[in-house]
Amino acid sequence: MMMLSRRGTSLICACSRHQRHSYLRRLSSSGGRESSEKKDAFIVDQIKSFSIGSLAGLLGSLAGMGGGFVMIPMMTASRGLRLTQHQAHGTSLFAVGSTGLFGALAYGIRAGEGVDIANDSTDTKTPQQQGLVELDIALALTATAVVTARFGAITSSKLSERSLKRALGAFMLVVAPLVPGKKYLDALLEDNSNESKNKQSQTRIENSVTQQSSTLQRLLPASFIGMFSGFLSGLFGVGGGAIVVPAIVLSTDMSHHAALGTSLCAMVLPSMVGVLTHAKRGNVAWRVASSLALGSAAGAYIGGKEIGLHLEEDVLRGGFGALMLVLGARTWRTAG
Repeated sequence: MMMLSRRGTSLICACSRHQRHSYLRRLSSSGGRESSEKKDAFIVDQIKSFSIGSLAGLLGSLAGMGGGFVMIPMMTASRGLRLTQHQAHGTSLFAVGSTGLFGALAYGIRAGEGVDIANDSTDTKTPQQQGLVELDIALALTATAVVTARFGAITSSKLSERSLKRALGAFMLVVAPLVPGKKYLDALLEDNSNESKNKQSQTRIENSVTQQSSTLQRLLPASFIGMFSGFLSGLFGVGGGAIVVPAIVLSTDMSHHAALGTSLCAMVLPSMVGVLTHAKRGNVAWRVASSLALGSAAGAYIGGKEIGLHLEEDVLRGGFGALMLVLGARTWRTAG
C-alpha cells in the first residue's frame, strides 16, 4: 500500500512538472508571437510614417507649407498611424521643421534684396536657381513667430479634438481662394499701381535715409505676418505657410516662387518651439517622429528642386488653392 502511494505521488509530481513545462513553453511561444507582432507593427508604422512624410514634404514644398495639412489627416486615420488629434498636431511639427529646412535649401537662399529670378527669367517655366529665399524677410518672420508659436501650442492643448478639427478645416477653406485670386486682384489694380510706380520712380532719392525707410517698410510687414503664422503653427501643427504665402503674395511684389521658399525657411525655428511645447504635454509620438521627418526632408528637397522651380506660378497658385479646398472640406467633414 505504501509502495502504491509513493508511486501515485511520483506520478502526480511528474504530471505536475510536465504541465508546468508545457505552460512555460506556451507562455514563451505566446510572448515570442507578441514580440514578433510588435516588431512587425513597428516596422509597418515606420514605413507608413516615412511615406506620409515624403508626400507631405513634396506637396508642402510646392505650396510653401510644412505639410502638416497633409500629414495630420493621415496620421489620425484608422489605416494611418492611429494617433490622437493632439498627438498628430504635436508630432507633425517635428516633420514641418524638416520640410522647411530642406525645402528652403532646394529653392536656394540669398541675403537681402536681389534679382527676382522668377520674374526676370526669359523662360518662366524654368527659373534658374540663383537663390529665391529672401533671408532677411525670413528672419523677420521667424523673430516674431518663435514667440507666438508657444502660445499657439498651449491653446491647442486646451481645445477639444472636435473643436481643433473644425477650426483647422474652417481656416483652410477660408485661405483656399486667396492665392489663386491674387492674379485677378492685380488685374483690377494694374492701372493704379503702374501710375504709382511711375510717380515713385520720378521722385525717388537715393540716400541712406530712404534706404533705411525702405528696409523698415520691407521687414515690418513680415514681422506682423510672422506673429500670426507662428501662432497658427503652434495651434494647428502646421508650418504657418497657409498664412505666410498669401500674406506675402498679396502685400508685396515678391514672386510666388520666392514667397514659397521664404515661407519654408521661416517655419523652421517656430516649428521646433512648437515641438518642445507639445512634448512637455506628452503630445509628440517619438516612435514615428524620426521617420516622418526623414521622409519630409526627402520629399521637400525633391519637390522644390526638381518640380517647384520648373512650374509656372499660375500652376503653383492653382494647386495651392485646390489643396487647401480639398483638405479643408475633408477635415471639416470628419470633425463630425
